[in-house]
Amino acid sequence: MFADHFHDDLASFSDVLLHSEAAPYARAIDAGTLTDPARLEPLLAHFGERHECTEPRARASQWSKFFFARLGIAALVAQLSTDRALDFDLNRLQIVCDDDATVAQVLFTNGSAAISDRPGHDFSALVDSAFAPVITTLSQHCRLATRVFWSNAGVYFDWALGELERQQRIPPERLATVRALMACRQRPDGGFNPFHRIHKRCPPGTLDGNGEPEEQCRRLCCMRDLEPSLGLCSNCPRAMHSAEPDRATG
Repeated sequence: MFADHFHDDLASFSDVLLHSEAAPYARAIDAGTLTDPARLEPLLAHFGERHECTEPRARASQWSKFFFARLGIAALVAQLSTDRALDFDLNRLQIVCDDDATVAQVLFTNGSAAISDRPGHDFSALVDSAFAPVITTLSQHCRLATRVFWSNAGVYFDWALGELERQQRIPPERLATVRALMACRQRPDGGFNPFHRIHKRCPPGTLDGNGEPEEQCRRLCCMRDLEPSLGLCSNCPRAMHSAEPDRATG
């Protein structure tokens, strides 16, 4: 559907957004499944079994990262490449899941209705019609704060925007508009902007969870370490630490 617009490190997201009539998808299910706790729970349970992550809150957070990465990154690239916003009505979409029950593809059941006449930097449909209902369901189901899920979504969005800026294939003014959006508490239409202040600056001399120098980190922890086997992400604010100076021995 938009495959020609995905390059380099973004190429793996080229087949996320598709027309449902482009090919038969035997494993396609209604996207509304993601907003129904009774139908979502089997997906989360299967994901937890495959990834050895059974603590409900950590499991939901980890599963959500795949959803936000695939849909959020694909939407960002498609909208900025075409300069047209997409409509995301979960009642008119289908999804295809990978073997681990993560969302791999999003199918538009009516391809002509997918592209709106709004400019590409308008992500209100992605935020309000796709992300928000799923986040509400996940939060209520596993009793994890919605801000954790919004942070997960924003981190991938920010990473993909940075990659587009590096590639320099999209007109810089489009990229600048979205970058400016991430500095605003609200969207231009007055709606909630979940991509605001996703990261925070780290003091000089900060090391990340891998012991590497770091200038910024996530503002919020994703809480995956509620599953003891997972631990903290390397860019988690709780993993940041200062490099200790060598101490003289006597």
